[in-house]
Amino acid sequence: MMQSPASLPYQEPGVVTLLVQSSFLLLLNIADFALDRALYCGLVGQVFLGIAWGTPGAKWLDANAEAVMVQLGYLGLLLIVYQGGLSTSLEPFKANIFLSAGIAITGVGLPMALSFVLGRLIDATYIQCFAAGAALCSTSLGTTLTVLGTSGLIKSRLGVVLSSAAIMDDVVGLVMVQVISNLGQSDTSFSAATVVRPLMASLAFTVFTPLVCVFVAKPVTLWLISRRAKKPSGLLNVTLRTTGAAFVIQTLVLLGCIAGATYAGTSNLLAAFAAGAAINWWDSDASLSGPHSASPPTQPATRPATSPSTETALRNTSGCLPEKQDVGGGDTTAPRCPSEAKTETVSRNSGLEIYDKFYAAPVDRVLRPFFFASIGFSIPITEMFSGCVRSLASASASACHRRDSFAQATQAKDELFLGKEVRKRGQYFNCASQTACF
Repeated sequence: MMQSPASLPYQEPGVVTLLVQSSFLLLLNIADFALDRALYCGLVGQVFLGIAWGTPGAKWLDANAEAVMVQLGYLGLLLIVYQGGLSTSLEPFKANIFLSAGIAITGVGLPMALSFVLGRLIDATYIQCFAAGAALCSTSLGTTLTVLGTSGLIKSRLGVVLSSAAIMDDVVGLVMVQVISNLGQSDTSFSAATVVRPLMASLAFTVFTPLVCVFVAKPVTLWLISRRAKKPSGLLNVTLRTTGAAFVIQTLVLLGCIAGATYAGTSNLLAAFAAGAAINWWDSDASLSGPHSASPPTQPATRPATSPSTETALRNTSGCLPEKQDVGGGDTTAPRCPSEAKTETVSRNSGLEIYDKFYAAPVDRVLRPFFFASIGFSIPITEMFSGCVRSLASASASACHRRDSFAQATQAKDELFLGKEVRKRGQYFNCASQTACF
């Protein structure tokens, strides 16, 4: 019996590996910068670079490197969706929920109906039509939020409606993938729990999150505010005012939502969006604004009166114009500087501020480029334009008339394009191309 190694031997990567991976990462960022400035579509260049460097193209990246980039890219996807929740305006979200539902229903119903209509042209079975419809009806949530963020529309009514519809489509796509995976793994009919569990888990998570915010998070926050107000210089107030404490709390909220949603059977992308929306609600609630400063407010300092020559000198050296004020019966002069005239404000360490400070740089430069490049890894570009696509599809449809052959074929397809990676990344449009090629 072989024992697992006690450690991983450190090996210096070769110069070819260093050149390939460094050029890949640099070109991902260069393509994103150039195309975003010109056409707001930097992600398209990253997808094509993934095709060129990865398995579908030149195969310069080995399978281990691609697997690591897929995992890091999925972390980037979760953070992109989390930022979408942080940036969503809650009032327009509630006001346009029915419009978003209508768009989501249209985006699911029309492709599904079209798949069954076109399936008659190649004599496809109902299961194959259902698989094709599932591949076409689901929206890429990460792509939607990235395009909306790049174009500056994420906080507009259009952005709110589209992001909400994409969330709904992601939940529906999750259910469809689980149904198809269940059909591919067994030749028996699937149980109702396959469909009901993700739907009910998503509905419960959507309802449960606001209830926790109102009946748990808000009372606890108000209790902490009262405790902090009693001891402004205490350890509790000083600790909770720090940026590090806000970062830890918000990260734990995000991880807790993702873990809970995954084990419950719903989409972790829905959980990431809900976590961002919950933190956004907390930031926007004025009643949850606690004490920000441990020191009492200071009185404005008085300055001795200055002569015109001194006033000119102060203007020339500091750029501030002295302003005469009547304090205690005497004229005093205080500088009219923007930095001294405005009231000191202390940041509440909001979700967007924490994201911009800790997450934005690695997501924009590494994780998000890897996510869109990983889409390119899974596109079989060399097989998409072959002349035997129709004959292969017809052969596949004929072979699937036998139950055993259908189960084996569906399981093989499931491992290729309808498996766990497709559900994770939410990129269901890749399934359509692979379905055609098989």
